[in-house]
Amino acid sequence: MFSLPPRLRLARATVQPVPHALACLASISTGALMALAAWYPGHWQVLLLLLPAVWSRVRGRASAFAIWIGYYLAGARDIPLVTMRFFSGYGELTRPEGLALGVAFWIGQACVLATPWALLKPDSDSSATRHALCAAVATMLVTVPPLGIIGWLSPAYVASALFPGWKAPGLVFGITATACAASVSRARFARQVATLLVILSVVARSVASAPVVPSRWTALDTRLGRFDQSSYASLYARTQQVQAIAQRAFSKGATVVVLPEEIVGLWRPATEYWWRDDIQAFAAAKRTLIVGMDLTVSVTPFRYTDSAVVVGVNHGRLDSRQPVPAALWRPGAAVSAIRGSLTQPYVMVAGKSVAFSICYEDLLWWPHWRILLQSPDVIVSLSNSWFDSDLALAHIQRQGIAAIARLSGVPLLRAVNR
Repeated sequence: MFSLPPRLRLARATVQPVPHALACLASISTGALMALAAWYPGHWQVLLLLLPAVWSRVRGRASAFAIWIGYYLAGARDIPLVTMRFFSGYGELTRPEGLALGVAFWIGQACVLATPWALLKPDSDSSATRHALCAAVATMLVTVPPLGIIGWLSPAYVASALFPGWKAPGLVFGITATACAASVSRARFARQVATLLVILSVVARSVASAPVVPSRWTALDTRLGRFDQSSYASLYARTQQVQAIAQRAFSKGATVVVLPEEIVGLWRPATEYWWRDDIQAFAAAKRTLIVGMDLTVSVTPFRYTDSAVVVGVNHGRLDSRQPVPAALWRPGAAVSAIRGSLTQPYVMVAGKSVAFSICYEDLLWWPHWRILLQSPDVIVSLSNSWFDSDLALAHIQRQGIAAIARLSGVPLLRAVNR
């Protein structure tokens, strides 16, 4: 039998992986382009359907992994810079250390979220049903905990673009659309289901209307930057700033005013004393202030809640169900925010039921499960973006909570500190 000379065999072994590497590079580029088109700077979340469609057509788990890691790397591209700014801003790490940690987070999150899509990738000759089922399961895995704790950029967001106002059924139809996208080229039945979903989407979009924010409710964006809580002088200065902002809004006729997340910092006895007269005046004037603050739970180890608190004529609070991992939520550390219960009810404000989204929750689906089953009158989002307001992440965060509000058909009020 004829055999190649050793040099030619070595050359052949070297050349063969090149097409495979090019295929993976093309897959990474495809995923990245889809991230940019669906999220900031693009705003066409319906294009998320192209991801499972391409995923189903590529050969091998490596290419399947490459598509999704490209998507998550591009979509979450600000993680290194955000991590550097946050941890160096509080003096916990130097800027180079923060950047290195951010790069590790950035690559790690992409690998974690892309893995289900690689492991569940069917063989090319598998049935359309298997492709559809695997796509639906992968979507659920990256949307709900435990992976859903970092479940930003979920393909489930396509539901809000296709079925605005349809709540939980719209989410189910959206995931079904993802499944169809992965199988539509393989079976007639999948094409029939896709046709039906297109018709339902046209109906949903034609009857959808823009929800109206309750009259005399206002959310205030601030530009107060990072809060230095190292001295009582800085605490008092911030208190005076926030009080003046709230009073100006009420003087213009507002009855409900929303201020950003953690805008008054940790609620101390001194802070409570400084706010006492204002809160009493709000109550006497039938006014309500919704303000973000941290509330102490335990001193050793120090645990606190990242909360939205209602004061004035109405009272109530909601604790963040998922504070930012690593930044605020640090299980086992000496200082950490804790997660609030997923069963916290809506808060009644001026006769309206209010659902809250606190900062990081804007990027996730699962903390908002109640909104899709029991419609509130308004969604109030509080965020503190002093470290990312000039980055794509801030735009993507706004897109995320706006999509949830669109799917639920509920008006959205957002207050952001920059």
